[in-house]
Amino acid sequence: MKKNLQVIKYRYFSSAFSLILLIAGIICFVAFGGFNAGIDFESGLSERVQIAPVGFTATYTGDLDMVLSVSSNTLVLTERGADGVKTHTYDVAQYSTVQDVVNALNQVTGVKASAVDGTLKTDALVSGFGFPATLSTTPVKVNFASASTDVTIDQVRAALKERNVNVQTVGSVNQGIFQLKASTLENDTQEIMEADVAASLSKVFGAENVVVLQSDFVGPRFSSTLITSSVKAILIAVLLILAYIWIRFRFAYAISAIIALLHDILMMLVFITIFRLEVSSTTIAAVLTIIGYSLNNTIVIFDRVRENVELLKGQSLDTVIDTSVTQSLTRTIITSLTTLFAVVPLAIFTNGSIQLFALNLIWGIVIGTFSSNFLAPALLHWFNKVKPVNVEKLKKHSANDIA
Repeated sequence: MKKNLQVIKYRYFSSAFSLILLIAGIICFVAFGGFNAGIDFESGLSERVQIAPVGFTATYTGDLDMVLSVSSNTLVLTERGADGVKTHTYDVAQYSTVQDVVNALNQVTGVKASAVDGTLKTDALVSGFGFPATLSTTPVKVNFASASTDVTIDQVRAALKERNVNVQTVGSVNQGIFQLKASTLENDTQEIMEADVAASLSKVFGAENVVVLQSDFVGPRFSSTLITSSVKAILIAVLLILAYIWIRFRFAYAISAIIALLHDILMMLVFITIFRLEVSSTTIAAVLTIIGYSLNNTIVIFDRVRENVELLKGQSLDTVIDTSVTQSLTRTIITSLTTLFAVVPLAIFTNGSIQLFALNLIWGIVIGTFSSNFLAPALLHWFNKVKPVNVEKLKKHSANDIA
């Protein structure tokens, strides 16, 4: 006979674990001055910039429509005219340095390319705002990342100190990529903020070396609406769950499940606070996903408890709970692992909001599994101490469900 997992016996350890994490989260919250609010919830400008030197410039003096674009770290020159479309591709394998690309571009009639630093490698091509670019007599600059640029996060912070911009390094240090987040001031617009940031960086690093990779702006009104809508979504979800479980399992079960769900939400916020992850609409999506995931596992265990009340006649509710969790353990492990197998690659091989969602989900799966198997059953034990479960009524309720 399989030995039962002693969920109730070790309930104080599981409660202490949650309490320690919660205290750690509160300490970090106070020390860090709150959450690392994303641009969704804190109105302002979010930009990703890269400090990269100019590799070459290109002009065009002909009559055709000549467009220079970047595709998968490869330069593509497209000619459009009365005779149709002609494409020139300059990939890393064939053209390893900037000088190689410049020599090839100069073979196209009307195109004049000039190397600024011909030694730069083409596999470090930077594609920011401005591409695809239509070539004309005005030079179009093409930037390439260089380890020799050696731009530090402190230099970027110093350049933007007048606007009190939050700066974070993205990727490896020698790539020179930084995430900037600036709150709106009075009468600020997207155009004003973008111009201020660009001017500040240009003073220190040179306008030609600053490449904007991504730029987002959220106004105060939209930010406020999004916060309100997100809170409403979570509250409605929790209330509907409370009603469903109350009808299906009786009040003690419903309260145990809801407290466990609130625990999961708090633990996700603790994780986000400790590791300074950005709180955005992606976080809300992860929270709602984990609510559903954790609830599903809790319902499976509570269903097994209800069935075992009749099957294990004469046994205490604590023994029934331990048996039910043990019987559901294999299913829980398999479900959790298969979900993690799908999510972990997203956390490793992606970036941005998808990676953030995956990281939140990984922690949510771990803490949701913990709460379903340890915290929710322990809560049911405590509520039974306050108001003992009416076993006969529970049997009758179970029989009605089967019928």
